[in-house]
Amino acid sequence: MNKKHVFFALQADISDFLPTFAAMKQETRGKELYILYMDDFTARDIDRLMEGLPSWRRQQAQRFRHEAGRRQCVLAYEALRQGLRERYGIAEAPDFDYNGHGKPSLRQFPHIHFSLSHCREAVGCLLSNEACGLDLEARRPVRESLVRYTMNEEEASLIASAEEPETAFLRLWTRKEAVLKLRGTGIQGDIKDVLAEESISDLELHTSELPRRQVVCSWAIKAEQAKTK
Repeated sequence: MNKKHVFFALQADISDFLPTFAAMKQETRGKELYILYMDDFTARDIDRLMEGLPSWRRQQAQRFRHEAGRRQCVLAYEALRQGLRERYGIAEAPDFDYNGHGKPSLRQFPHIHFSLSHCREAVGCLLSNEACGLDLEARRPVRESLVRYTMNEEEASLIASAEEPETAFLRLWTRKEAVLKLRGTGIQGDIKDVLAEESISDLELHTSELPRRQVVCSWAIKAEQAKTK
């Protein structure tokens, strides 16, 4: 395994290399965001990381028919595990519980909140002391029918007038996904209303474009004094 990848490795014999890693980590006010880029990891890297997974997560990864899905499943879990080690000093592999809508939580550590996301270019893990949601999306062409289905009139107008409509759409879409993942209740009501002011007044929202690739990243976190960026 290349040294630049070993930050999320579980093998004890390479622990001397742990300080060198390729992930982007952001830490701000009680939360940490880890980003891993898919093409930083070879097939051999993924195989080695797969061997270190708990059996239930390995089975999840192996259910994917395509390599991309397996890679995302493996790397997202390893981002979570390394974050738990760094931030909380937790070395054991976490198990998941799921609510009725499929939102995962940490069985052994229910006080720690996390959210995982992936796209074709990257995977991400957000850790927080409060409820949180994360979404990553790679830039891609946007169908007008999708804009009509997911955006209200004001949002659709912003997208249509933007210099880069695809990016404008993804900035709004990832924010909606992040809010829905934080709530953990699935889509209740009209998805066009997810970002209505009264619906997000208790949340802090942040959206940015990652420094590598063309990936838009949004996170939402429960906050006493919410801010939107």
